[in-house]
Amino acid sequence: MKIKEWIKIEEFMTDLMGWKQGIDAMCQAHRDVAPKKPIYELTEREDNKIKYRIRKIYLKHKEDNR
Repeated sequence: MKIKEWIKIEEFMTDLMGWKQGIDAMCQAHRDVAPKKPIYELTEREDNKIKYRIRKIYLKHKEDNR
C-alpha cells in the first residue's frame, strides 16, 4: 500500500472516531493482517484485507453514532 493511501484512510478514520480511537483501529487491522510487515511492503491481497477490516470498523462506528 502506498503511504499516501494509508494517510488518506487515516484522515477519514480520525475524523470520524477521534485521533486515538481511529489510529488504534487502523493499527489493530494492520496487526491482524500482517503484524511484522511495514505498510509499504504489503501485497495487494494484504492491502485489500486491511481495507476491508478498516471499512467494516468505519461503517459500524458510523452506524452506531447516528
